[in-house]
Amino acid sequence: MLNRESLQAFIKWANILGILSIVFGALAALGGIAAFLIGAIPGILMILAGLKLLKAKKSAEGLLAIEDPALQLESFNQLIDESTAFFKFQGIYYIVTIVLTIIGIIAWFAVIAAIVGSSQFY
Repeated sequence: MLNRESLQAFIKWANILGILSIVFGALAALGGIAAFLIGAIPGILMILAGLKLLKAKKSAEGLLAIEDPALQLESFNQLIDESTAFFKFQGIYYIVTIVLTIIGIIAWFAVIAAIVGSSQFY
């Protein structure tokens, strides 16, 4: 038996978080373009994650509308698949962000070292 209240809460928060992920992903992608195109990758991943979450929300809405238990199971599996895709995109987003941050820190230290190395401090 489905817990309709929990599904309605899921729908509400999946919608909010999906929209926020798309908006912040777009802002991150635009900001990342300043760091060349590779900087836009985390924002694009965030947009894709937001789209997956909105698909999961639609699956949950469909699940609420179904009365037949056999069809509910199929719709529930679709909801789980879409939610899992969202979690995968979020995980990839975090990994890419960490890697790009580490690369940025290394590049920053390399630039500082080059500036100090080329100066006339003896």
